[in-house]
Amino acid sequence: MKNIFKIGTLFIATLIAVHSCKPDLNLVNPQELSTDTYYKTADQLEGAIIPAYEALIGRVQGGYARSFYYELLAPGDDFNHTFKWEPMYYDTYNTPSSDGLLSGTWKDMWNGVFASNLAISKISEFTGPIDPARKSRMLGEAYFLRGVFYLHLGMMFGETIPLIDKPVTSDADYYSSNSQKGQIYALITRDLAKAADLLPLRSALYANAAFKGRATKGSAQAYLAKAYLYRPILELGQPANFAGAEAELKKVIDSKEYQLVSAYKDNFSEATENNAESVFEVQMFNGPGWLGDDLSCSWRWQEIGMFDGTGGAWWNLAPNKKTYDEFETGDPRKFMTLWCDNGAKFTQIDGTVTDYAYWMSKLATNKDLYGTRKYCPDVQVSDFDNGINDRLIRYADVLLMYAECLNEKSDIAGAKQYINMVRSRANNVVPSEQPSLWYQHSPGTIPDVDGLLAQNITKNGVPLNNIKSIIAHERFVELAGEYLRYFDLLRWGMADAKWLEPLKTIGWTQRAMYYPFPQVELDNNKNLRGNAMNN
Repeated sequence: MKNIFKIGTLFIATLIAVHSCKPDLNLVNPQELSTDTYYKTADQLEGAIIPAYEALIGRVQGGYARSFYYELLAPGDDFNHTFKWEPMYYDTYNTPSSDGLLSGTWKDMWNGVFASNLAISKISEFTGPIDPARKSRMLGEAYFLRGVFYLHLGMMFGETIPLIDKPVTSDADYYSSNSQKGQIYALITRDLAKAADLLPLRSALYANAAFKGRATKGSAQAYLAKAYLYRPILELGQPANFAGAEAELKKVIDSKEYQLVSAYKDNFSEATENNAESVFEVQMFNGPGWLGDDLSCSWRWQEIGMFDGTGGAWWNLAPNKKTYDEFETGDPRKFMTLWCDNGAKFTQIDGTVTDYAYWMSKLATNKDLYGTRKYCPDVQVSDFDNGINDRLIRYADVLLMYAECLNEKSDIAGAKQYINMVRSRANNVVPSEQPSLWYQHSPGTIPDVDGLLAQNITKNGVPLNNIKSIIAHERFVELAGEYLRYFDLLRWGMADAKWLEPLKTIGWTQRAMYYPFPQVELDNNKNLRGNAMNN
């Protein structure tokens, strides 16, 4: 799949860029390819989908290549900006509408929407020779990607973003006004439901190695479930659709297409991408040269991975002590998630083997913050960008969302069963780990749910004495650094305000629930009004 992203990406992206720029003159060059003259064969239709996948990475650094690990992690209570980036707005709830990364995110997500709309249109209207299963699969991918882009836009900017569901052809399309309440949520769930109907199972699609990493039926079902759970964020004032989410998650589980991998750390390395636990991940590729020639790489390990003073790390954003304290004694995931005391060592490119004492000796401040080992190599690479795929939905997430749905309907025994599957895996010995780490040869010691309830412990002020609190705790530690904590607190807080208290403590207000619309967009489009953060 990494190579598929490269093939034709620049060419197809150029078609989109040319077609989406409003011309000053009505001139047509019959020798020049355009979106109106190119998509004439089934093979060319395959190319229509690629720019949408690429937009998730971010061609203007507005996706998972760079912007998202700031914009999705920093607002939570689990990561803080360091002295290396002052000021950073994303964790202060005062991001200005002029912010550059935010503008890049807006552009890349709308590029993805445009590419998806174009693909849906061209594939739907295609009347040439094509295998019906192939056409359904391509159309399913396009609907899936549009749903995912709108999900991201809704999470970050709110439900008044424009609704554009067809290729841009007129002034009205270029200068769309705000959507009405409920429209964005309806589009997201409708698109993902269509995708789930159209896409093949993972085993069928991945039988062709060229399609490994593309969206599957399970990807669409899992994302549809997530949209149902995120409804309080995507459509303010409306409750989560737990019944709808439960039904979709059960389909994923019953498909037997996915399973937890034995070693937790295998979810975050380049050597084990698209494994049995991966439901959907962003396909990164680190080409030659600085930043990679194809712009499909990530800066994540350099910017939010290793401590400052180690291997030239930037260390702009870091897990805080709350994240460190949330892990239970004997939980190996702590040392696979964080660079911390008694944890793994990091080898610099000059061969220097560094440890916690070394890292602390290089720090004059922020000694209460940690490094992010998750997605970070143990040995420094020669360039700071890398091609480690970002796992957006893992089977562990599916199991914990399912447990949450079961708990909401008071199926306590069922909820415990699925939480225990995740907790049990956490205790596994990891033979591939560094030999100095104790869980390389001895199992973890965290108890099952009943054992945890019996301990009656409190983590960061939250007593783990009921299933909902245990689910919140388990999502915190299992999925730390995977872009979910802030949005978990938001969606729970819309039903029970106590979950908003950790955010309010660090300055969050209802007004700052979303990022502001970029000012450059409001300047260009007089039909569009900003959200509360623009006022």
